[in-house]
Amino acid sequence: MDNRRKTIVVNKKFQYQYSLLIAALAVLLVNGYFIVRLLVPAGDPLNLTPTNALALGTVELVLIGSIWYASLRASHRIAGPVYVFSREFGKLGNGDLTARINLRDRDMFKPEAEQINRSLAALSTRIVAAKGLCQQLQQTHTQGGDVGPLIEKLSSELSGFTLGEEE
Repeated sequence: MDNRRKTIVVNKKFQYQYSLLIAALAVLLVNGYFIVRLLVPAGDPLNLTPTNALALGTVELVLIGSIWYASLRASHRIAGPVYVFSREFGKLGNGDLTARINLRDRDMFKPEAEQINRSLAALSTRIVAAKGLCQQLQQTHTQGGDVGPLIEKLSSELSGFTLGEEE
């Protein structure tokens, strides 16, 4: 299975807010440094000629662009797994018990994904057991046998599920 995402932005709101925050912080720090150097020249004063100002502005724009891109890439390692979690839980909600969370090597939340996958496997095992009891119950009922013990087993198996207020 190809586990690569095709785009770097998978959650626009989160990733753009994150990147904007990081880029704004970089602008603040770089400009703060220049302001301090201009107002408080210590030792070697900042020589700000028009050529130097243009060069500094260009370097700052490249720096901001680089920081913006790097922060998008970093946020992708967070937003991407959240997208995968959402997609796989959607499958689970539709009854697909084969849903598993497969993250890329450098993604965040790998331990959480492994724990969720273990939980999904345990859930699948329990549902397979309940499904098997239902099949036995149907066969026994069709053959005219005593279904009481199977109903008790099925009830016991299902009692292990917590449903909240619907119980």
